[in-house]
Amino acid sequence: MRSKLKKLFTGSLPIILSLILVLTGVLASAVFDKLEKDNALRIDFSFNSVTTQSEQTTKVMKNLPYKVHAYALFSPGMEDQSLLGLLNRLASLSPNFTYSKENLVQNPMLVNTISSDLDDEQVTADSLILRCEATGRTRVLSTYDYLEQSFDTEQQNFVLSGISYEKSIVEALVYLTMDTVPGIRILTGHGEIGETDTNYMEGFLKSHHFEISRVNLLEGDTLDPKDLLMILSPQKDLTDSELKKILAFSKAGGPMLITSDYNDPDNLPKFDSLYRLMGFERKPGIVVAEGADLNAYIDNPLYLTPYMDMTEPTAPLIGAGQIRLRLPGARAFEITAMGDSVRAEPLLTSGIAYIKSIEKANQTLAYEEGEETGQFYVALLSDYAHPDGTHARAMIIGNSAILLDSWLHEVTYGAQFLLHMVNYLSPSEPINLDIAPKKLVREQMSIAQPAVPILLIVLLPALTALAAIPVLMKRNRR
Repeated sequence: MRSKLKKLFTGSLPIILSLILVLTGVLASAVFDKLEKDNALRIDFSFNSVTTQSEQTTKVMKNLPYKVHAYALFSPGMEDQSLLGLLNRLASLSPNFTYSKENLVQNPMLVNTISSDLDDEQVTADSLILRCEATGRTRVLSTYDYLEQSFDTEQQNFVLSGISYEKSIVEALVYLTMDTVPGIRILTGHGEIGETDTNYMEGFLKSHHFEISRVNLLEGDTLDPKDLLMILSPQKDLTDSELKKILAFSKAGGPMLITSDYNDPDNLPKFDSLYRLMGFERKPGIVVAEGADLNAYIDNPLYLTPYMDMTEPTAPLIGAGQIRLRLPGARAFEITAMGDSVRAEPLLTSGIAYIKSIEKANQTLAYEEGEETGQFYVALLSDYAHPDGTHARAMIIGNSAILLDSWLHEVTYGAQFLLHMVNYLSPSEPINLDIAPKKLVREQMSIAQPAVPILLIVLLPALTALAAIPVLMKRNRR
């Protein structure tokens, strides 16, 4: 009996050992796979290190205060492995961040279950939806949010220059988990520019993590000095009660961004009294560039290309060479008499030009005797103090299209100008992390001293041939 058991055991031993090895391998694979997923141990071998995060990203993830879940939507078989790799690494840095791969074809009701705030236009089959239940905020990122652009002076157009997966996602996480986010209120009730025309600008600013809403003071809405107030080319004047509310807002430090187009009414006494408080005075008429000053306009003397003045918000733009703007028709301003409490300064200045009344401009753009000539301020910036020491900032510009028009943002630095001005005026700290984009294309390898590798390429086969000669000679002697 014992011999039979021994024989059976001996015969089964290879099978048992094989099963143990297989189980051990499966278990080890599962353990290491779990460790890799939890700690993102996989080395990033991509040429642009797209899944490798910066120290700033690590800091944000370690301090993420609320839970955020990311829904990575992909078309079947079209998964973005670089994006998934980065999400995996981010998830390993914080227990408050999780993600899942989703397919809208298999789960078409997913978007409705995530948030009722999402529009169909926002979500595509290749979007990343980030949702924070604690704050109730949602951010949708698309492929376009991951692409960095720069202006090519030769092509006179914007070209793709980098990939910003990390910056876009981490800034979205900061926005989603902030207790309060930067807000912008757009004044209504005076024939201002409507929602249809501001739609692009609002979408652009929302993508940079501002919350935007409209305010009608006559209907009982209130102003919060923590928000930026936009006054976009009003056609009717303020009432006394509205003016008092805006003055109170200003005295509490509330900032304003104002547009006044050349064809807006010149007679708005209450608005003008508000503007004078900031050091701004509107000039009637339209600025026409002097034809001989070819740098002052493009194609048409009404299409100004203003000079960007050195100010705190424009200094980074000037330093980066992002100064190309186009104003298709502009009103001019002058700085009113200033005391110690008001500091107004030029923001954009025309080239050599003259000002024509709208009536005359409809007949001819040629200069006529008596028209005011010179260089004119087409945008001003102000920092003004109230008696109690509270400071408020304001900006006024004589053309609204540079802020609102998507085409102008595509062919000029209008988008960068708008974003820098809003970030400067807003009392809240802007969400703008200093995370450099990754390289978009692989750079060609350059060899400083090509003679050495060429010599090696020639010598290696020659040395191999020399080493083979003695062997061949021995074989021939046999």
